[in-house]
Amino acid sequence: MPRIRTKYPHLFRYLSAMLSITLLVIIAWLALSGSIDQFSRAHTFGQIVQTYIQAFCGILSLAIILTFFIDKKRAKLIHHTWLVSLVLTASISALVWGPPMPIIALVFGIAAFLLAKGILWLMNTSSLRESG
Repeated sequence: MPRIRTKYPHLFRYLSAMLSITLLVIIAWLALSGSIDQFSRAHTFGQIVQTYIQAFCGILSLAIILTFFIDKKRAKLIHHTWLVSLVLTASISALVWGPPMPIIALVFGIAAFLLAKGILWLMNTSSLRESG
C-alpha cells in the first residue's frame, strides 16, 4: 500500500491506531452484546449459527487489539479470520432474522468487508504496529 505523506506522520499514525482500536472496541461491544441478546431468541439452525459467529466475531475483535500490541506473529491469521466472521455475521443476519433478504445480505456483506479492510488498513498504517 502507498504511504500517506503528511506534515506530521507520527500524529497521523497515532490517530489511525486510536481510530482503528476504537472501531474494534465498538464492533466487539455490538457483536458480543448482540449475540448475548440473541441467544435466547435463536430458534432455527441458521439463527443459532449466526449468533455463534457473531459472538466469535466479537471475541476476535478484541483479539485483534491484543495482537496489535502483543502477538504480532499470529496477527495476520486473526485478521483474516475476523474479516470472514464479520462478513458472515452481517450477511447471514439478513437471511435468518425475519424474512430472507438476499440483496440486503449482499449489501451488508460488502459493507462489512469494506469496513473490515478499512480498519485493517488503518492498523497497518500506524507506527504502533510493526509492519510485516
